[in-house]
Amino acid sequence: MADQPQKYKQKEVPSDDQPTNIAKLAAITVGAILLLGVAVYAAYSYSRTKPGGIVLPGGVTYLGATPTPPVQPTQAILRFTADATVPYKEQWGVNNPFVFSYPETLPLVVFINDPTDSVGIAWGNTPPQTNILLNIELIKDRDEKMLNRPKKEFVENWWEYFTGLKGVASIQPFTNISGLKGYKAQYINQINATPNMDVFFEVPDRQDIMIHLANGILDQTIFDRIVDSVKWNPPPTPTP
Repeated sequence: MADQPQKYKQKEVPSDDQPTNIAKLAAITVGAILLLGVAVYAAYSYSRTKPGGIVLPGGVTYLGATPTPPVQPTQAILRFTADATVPYKEQWGVNNPFVFSYPETLPLVVFINDPTDSVGIAWGNTPPQTNILLNIELIKDRDEKMLNRPKKEFVENWWEYFTGLKGVASIQPFTNISGLKGYKAQYINQINATPNMDVFFEVPDRQDIMIHLANGILDQTIFDRIVDSVKWNPPPTPTP
């Protein structure tokens, strides 16, 4: 009888060389692992002799812990001062009858059309618009409900009108040598410091305004003398 045709492909019998191939593959794998380990160790050893961190495979650089930056010394504020022999001159308000005395060597700027009658200092690197020595506080513009409140309460809450301030440290009532009742205030800024002195004077027979002075760059002795000189009087009538 003739042989029947086969329906299925015959299963291949493993050759005698297959164990040898597996052994070669294992040897290659182990060798690759050893080479990678040697490369990483060499990179690590090299990095210890070079600044800038450890260079790892794949282009990733490990710089280590972020170093703490050195503490920068606080820059001293440049203060305007004047010799005791320097004459003082008077500065009158444009829209309001205040007057104060200041050293003639202190350059002042008057903003004619300013409703707050601001007087700025044009000295140093600070523009006078942001270095105001004196201005009139228009209480209604700040907070209308403060119009009939005690003026000390307005001073205590004045910091709320400015984003750079977050509280009040102290309020000290006083009266200057010209007889004006005032308040010396120190406010807390966003870094918990009280670098400036603000002074507020009540204005006789006026509930809607206060006189405000601020010391940012003046020597304290000069600022105190200016504060003591502030008066609220009509300007003198010019003589013909």
